[in-house]
Amino acid sequence: MDRIYTILIFLAVPILGYSQLFCPPIDGKKNQNKNIEITAGGGFTMLYGDINHTNNFGYGAVLKGDYHIIKGLFAGLELQTGLLKSRGESNIYIVDWDPRFVENQYFGGSLNVTAYPYRFFTDEKFLFKKSFFERNILYGFYVGLGVGGIFNNYKNIQRQTSYSYRDLNTGATEVMEIPEGSVNGAHENVFVYDADGEMVLDADGNPVTTKLYSQKTRDKLLPIVNVGLSIPLNKFSTRTDGYFSLVINSQFNFSGGEDLDGYNPINTDGSRPEGARNDMYNFSYLGIKYSF
Repeated sequence: MDRIYTILIFLAVPILGYSQLFCPPIDGKKNQNKNIEITAGGGFTMLYGDINHTNNFGYGAVLKGDYHIIKGLFAGLELQTGLLKSRGESNIYIVDWDPRFVENQYFGGSLNVTAYPYRFFTDEKFLFKKSFFERNILYGFYVGLGVGGIFNNYKNIQRQTSYSYRDLNTGATEVMEIPEGSVNGAHENVFVYDADGEMVLDADGNPVTTKLYSQKTRDKLLPIVNVGLSIPLNKFSTRTDGYFSLVINSQFNFSGGEDLDGYNPINTDGSRPEGARNDMYNFSYLGIKYSF
């Protein structure tokens, strides 16, 4: 009987050792297919609108929550805030001279769907056996599509229809007139009153009106496109129920209107200039995601 026990022990040792080579690491099943993911991050924005910009960099912060629907597919809600900024070429001697500028302190929200293509075709139980490229880059690559809205608050914007500058040759101060349609934006027409509170009338006796520009507006964002990487940091080493990932994301937000930069240019006849397009902005950021 002792010999039998000895033989069984000698057989068991290599079998147990062999099994340890192929069993998952600490991660095991605990960190597979997490149902909830929370991401927080910050980065820079780039605004593209009607201004012939020399500088269009701003900043932004994001908070995003995702829920796991099926393998490789998540749906979520995103909140975002920051500054959209664009400044035109102020040198009067440059062909693309543009005295306009805007600083838009914005707040937005969106619903989105995120897909991880590689995860549709891999079994996470054996992910730890894959190469570094597969389990980090391919596993973490994602694309997303969303729809949302944005609230604009113009903390600084140029609405003047004339621009003063000093002539380099004569040294005299000159004035350049800017077409009123170039600085047009969201507004309402209001009656003009004189110093005594009386309504101003034109030569025909009709009330004179002027534009009262809106400081706050809102736009639809459709579509919102995301491309990025979610690189696991401690997925294969943590003993807890969740793990962290580094998120590198680039987001393209296409507006359904003209209010991101505060300008909606019109021709003298009130028509939209040929080739005019709706505004958009890019938001690229780094973030930390927690999956649990």
